Amino acid sequence: MIGRRWWATGLVLALACFHRAPVGPVPNPNVITEDEIRSAEEGTIYDVIAKLRPQYLRDRGPIALEGGVHDVATVFLNSQEYGPINIMRNVPAGNISEVRYYSGIDAVTKFGRYYGTGVIQLISRDH
Repeated sequence: MIGRRWWATGLVLALACFHRAPVGPVPNPNVITEDEIRSAEEGTIYDVIAKLRPQYLRDRGPIALEGGVHDVATVFLNSQEYGPINIMRNVPAGNISEVRYYSGIDAVTKFGRYYGTGVIQLISRDH
């Protein structure tokens, strides 16, 4: 009788620790999809990013003691440099189909050596 209780307890504990895989696809933390943009129900793409992936907008502080240059990502619209992060406050969320974030190393590889602080790439709906 005692052996059965230990066996049952062990079985319950084993089943409680069993990890189930997620049912749907696991979202890429470096991409905001069109469905996510739409479901965020925000007016500008800046507000969408602030709501869904605020780490994209983070200022990591000065990268030099002089000059006031800060470690923030540069915004690209499709394949062209578009400007600083605040420019996204003027971009309607409905005009963008996807947002991609590239960390420093990935941004340098894709966009060139001047983008070591990262890139937020906006893909327009008509691209």
